Amino acid sequence: MCCSGLGQTAPCHVLDEAVDDEGLAGGVDCGQGVGGEVVQDETENGLRAILNFGHTIGHAIENSFGYGKFLHGEAIAIGQVAAARLSQQILGLQSGDADRIEKLFVDAGLPVKIRLNAAQRQKLFTAMKLDKKVSGGEVTFVLAEKIGRVKFGCKVTTAAINSVV
Repeated sequence: MCCSGLGQTAPCHVLDEAVDDEGLAGGVDCGQGVGGEVVQDETENGLRAILNFGHTIGHAIENSFGYGKFLHGEAIAIGQVAAARLSQQILGLQSGDADRIEKLFVDAGLPVKIRLNAAQRQKLFTAMKLDKKVSGGEVTFVLAEKIGRVKFGCKVTTAAINSVV
């Protein structure tokens, strides 16, 4: 699997605490195990919504910088690392788990951070408000309590988002 493809499949691994680091780096198929159950829920509610881990920020990066500046998997990798750090702050994800998620992408040669000037940051926040996960005018996130347990519909403050991007 190419490294950008790993950025797209990693949410399946955040769902499955049984996947070890070797399985993470090897790109375990989303059609197996928990990911397979989730993919079958095509409503984007409930189970399927958790596959959006990292996608709120990732899609906003794609939208803000123009499609083509970052491959989809690269933008999602940045978004997943940001979501892992938000998960630490908001849900108490262990720092070792957040570090593990980040290391996965670093080891695969994917970007994990993005530098934004004030105008780019504003553009990113505007793009996040266009995301399908906006509920009642508020951007919501899928966050991880631990590897194997995620919550969707998490409200996150602007200050928290600014601290991770």
